Amino acid sequence: MMNKYIYSVLVLVFLLTSCDKYLDVKPKGVYLLQTIRDYNDWLNSSDLEYTIPPLLNQFDDHKDLPNISTTLSSTDEKMFVWQPQFVETIPGTAVLWANYYKTIYLFNTVVNNVDKAIDGTDQDKRRLKAEGLLGRAFEYLSLVNLYAKPYNPATANTDLAVPFVTSIDVTDEMPSRASVQEIYNHIINDINTAIPDLPKDNSTNRFRGTQAAGYATLARTYLFMGNYTKAAEFAQLALNNGPNVIVDYGALTDARGIVQVMKRTDAIYARLESSGYQTIEIPTLEFLRSFDTTDLRLKFWYTQAGDYSYTVRGKSQFQHPGIPYSNAYPNWGISVAEMRMILAECAARTNDLTKACDELDQLRKKRFPAAGYQKFTSNDKDVVLNKIFTERGFEFAFCGMRWFDMRRLNAEGKMPAVNRYNGTGGLIATLAPGSDRYVLRIPLQVMYFNPSWQQNP
Repeated sequence: MMNKYIYSVLVLVFLLTSCDKYLDVKPKGVYLLQTIRDYNDWLNSSDLEYTIPPLLNQFDDHKDLPNISTTLSSTDEKMFVWQPQFVETIPGTAVLWANYYKTIYLFNTVVNNVDKAIDGTDQDKRRLKAEGLLGRAFEYLSLVNLYAKPYNPATANTDLAVPFVTSIDVTDEMPSRASVQEIYNHIINDINTAIPDLPKDNSTNRFRGTQAAGYATLARTYLFMGNYTKAAEFAQLALNNGPNVIVDYGALTDARGIVQVMKRTDAIYARLESSGYQTIEIPTLEFLRSFDTTDLRLKFWYTQAGDYSYTVRGKSQFQHPGIPYSNAYPNWGISVAEMRMILAECAARTNDLTKACDELDQLRKKRFPAAGYQKFTSNDKDVVLNKIFTERGFEFAFCGMRWFDMRRLNAEGKMPAVNRYNGTGGLIATLAPGSDRYVLRIPLQVMYFNPSWQQNP
């Protein structure tokens, strides 16, 4: 019986030997999957745990790159200044695009083939297929929020998004770019189809799909669509049917007290960043100064706080493993904290400011020492919403989330200009409000094989 290590080796072999050009996806050895255990091991693969590209953080307005080169020669530097293309050579890597479609390919392998397993019950096969459908939907939610305009019900049927790929046969005809509405319909339909067959518990492995993970992904989906009633409904269902505890930093000495994400009590649908080794980010001085100095997130994740004046760029750094080094890597997937923040935002959007502040407090009181903690309250809707977005920035810092919030704020006309500076403080780039760069261009490596596709502005 093939184990997880062997599957990883097989994936590497196929990555090096062949390539589907229009998706920049490399076929895998799917013919080796025969039994229910094979498919279960496939879903346990590290390739489906380390999936979220850390390069998403390059777009983040809270990110600094004080040692950026004058030539902008690297991919991460080009992303940092929001250039239209990040890799300009053909052939070359379709950055971000390839990462997501590779993961979709792996989930499609299960969706398309698990019914052919030579053993197992119908229930086993439905459960594994449901996990594949949920995983695929989770990936498409990021894709549509990278390469398409934010959801707008008035234009979603005509706004172009990404191809919706269900095949694992690279000889099949390539689909064209679907509309934003079509991609969201696929996401919602896949999750709704999956939920009845998903297991109820993933406490032994938070990377695996559950009904709560399905509800949580729907909550995020509807939040991005601006449907706050449904977003709140599914966020509450996620909490009612899965983990509903936020780790209390006030009860811990430092991040070493936080267990690995696979078993973490506040992880609903866990993910880690795809490089598997990135451990440091440099926050802007402005972002560091926006923290309350008693916020334990500063103590747990940021070096060299000093007197909290933050005057030297790059001196204070964000450490993904925590300070001191530990296994407390942040969950780049979906957490209980995110569901609480969705409930808070949806309440604020509908003018229930008391509930919004109560939900926000469910998170904040676990991020400060109990002594001296004060609950945030306000009767001003804009103030409450601003506080919620600020807290989302603190809580999900450098986990690939901020860019999606920036897009939402920009769509509402609430995102200020973002400036980038070189090592001497010289202005080198500005992301203006309403900029076309809030929608990524389709990579040149993909457009080369699809010249009839309409490129994003």
